[in-house]
Amino acid sequence: MVSRLVGMIFVAAMLAVAPACATGARAQAEAAAVQQIFLFQYSRGPAWREGVPMREQGLGPHAAYMRQLQTEGRLFAGGGYASDDGGMAIVSAVNIDEARAILAADPAITSGIFVAELREWRPRFRVETPLPAT
Repeated sequence: MVSRLVGMIFVAAMLAVAPACATGARAQAEAAAVQQIFLFQYSRGPAWREGVPMREQGLGPHAAYMRQLQTEGRLFAGGGYASDDGGMAIVSAVNIDEARAILAADPAITSGIFVAELREWRPRFRVETPLPAT
């Protein structure tokens, strides 16, 4: 009787834990699927105002979008070129179609302030330390 009771408790415990394990495994599989790295290379678009510094081009929504991508773990690094005429972002996505969708939703692209080239990148050399702060 005791062994049957212990067995029933064990089965109940396994059934209670199984959904959490499945969810964790699914989350790990989804995280593992996001392995490709893409470069978004931004340059002046049709709505770029000549003679106006980049910081005055109305890129607040773009910056908020980049912060959102960073929070989601999709943005590795991003920022403007020193020449003040565009910039670059390093983004992870499952595939090129997802990367295109991420770029197409960028307010800097939808507003025409920037146009961008999308490139898949396969880094061969890496360091373990984060990029230096500027």
